[in-house]
Amino acid sequence: MKKTKASSSSNNYSELFTCDILGLVDRDREIKQLMYALFTKEHMLLMGPAGTAKSQFAMNAFKAIDKSKVFSIHLTKQTTEEYVYGPLNIIELKKGNLVHNTKDSILDADFAFLDEFFDASDVLLRSLLGVLNERHWMKGSQQIPAKLHTAIVTSNYQRENEVTEAILDRLIFKAEIQPVTAKNKRIKIYNDYLSKPNFSPVKILDLDKLKKFTDLVDDPKSVTFDKNIMEAYDLLLTEFCKESKKYISQRTANKALKVVKVSTLLDGRDKAIYSDLEELKYVFCVLNKRIEEEIFDAVYERCVGKAEEERQVMTDLDELEAKVNAMPGNFDSLTDQEFINKMRELNEYIHLIESMTAPTTKVTNKKESILNRMRNLIADNRDKLFKRDKSNAIESGTSSSPKTTKTEEVIEGEEVKEEEMPF
Repeated sequence: MKKTKASSSSNNYSELFTCDILGLVDRDREIKQLMYALFTKEHMLLMGPAGTAKSQFAMNAFKAIDKSKVFSIHLTKQTTEEYVYGPLNIIELKKGNLVHNTKDSILDADFAFLDEFFDASDVLLRSLLGVLNERHWMKGSQQIPAKLHTAIVTSNYQRENEVTEAILDRLIFKAEIQPVTAKNKRIKIYNDYLSKPNFSPVKILDLDKLKKFTDLVDDPKSVTFDKNIMEAYDLLLTEFCKESKKYISQRTANKALKVVKVSTLLDGRDKAIYSDLEELKYVFCVLNKRIEEEIFDAVYERCVGKAEEERQVMTDLDELEAKVNAMPGNFDSLTDQEFINKMRELNEYIHLIESMTAPTTKVTNKKESILNRMRNLIADNRDKLFKRDKSNAIESGTSSSPKTTKTEEVIEGEEVKEEEMPF
């Protein structure tokens, strides 16, 4: 498909976020997932054992965004709402009103880092539901919109109950962070620790530019989805849920479409294609959870991969068919050399089409249709030039020997033997 620029603001921001920039090692896939979280204004959960740089990942990512305000907190069972939403206003409290001073709280921040997330009480986690999803906080008479763009929450474990199930559904990007195992990468971590003890990432993305891009993602007209893409998306979703036995809520299914839009826009297009659906792995799967990713890959190949391969082959076939249709049906008006060139061209097209794979019945039928068209074109014209040359020879009274025909002269000039003729 020909790429068309959707907007000048759709620069490839994905190239800005790298392990070196963020002071990390072997976290490229997690950084790509973070990219999708930032560009969709969604949240990310990092789970894994202690000492795997989850906190460093979150803080360095937010530090790399210029003009942003970050709220960070280490949650415990004793953490109350005052620590997250701000202290009570003493003056209002004396009047009998429970009013929080939300300045410098999570409601006043662009980004939030919530460490040891599942150590928090269910009461606090429940109060975070509206902030994370609706970006709105209600407490008594206070109803305050939250500036929050993206939150990264970390934990050494996952606690499951009714409250955490609801809040996990608000965190559509999830990753399991494991220790680095490759020796050369561990050596790099040691060297980085020794050579960059006070590492701080440079500012690589301006908050205003990030918001401009997310506005483009939210624009209902920025990316179009044709019927085939939407059907492929639904099939991929339902088949993945069926085979993985994993529940994906309608809320998450809807939000996952924004990942497809980001993939499209970052590639400079305004129309989603099949390959964009492969990026849904970063939403449907807990990243680095091997069984989920393997199921996704298998389902994608079965449900979407063949469709994408079909699209690519059909595009090539359409181009060849257009070239054949542009040829005259009757070669009588062609010169000898033009006749030979057309026959060679048709023969080359036949060999090319025969070598193409046919992933679906639709492609097979298309191939046969074009091949039959070309073979009939060759059959209808192959004897005309010879008949015309012999007729011309008789009318001029010259010898009718094959060696004196115009066709033979052209062939000899091309140094092509008769058995090597393409027709």
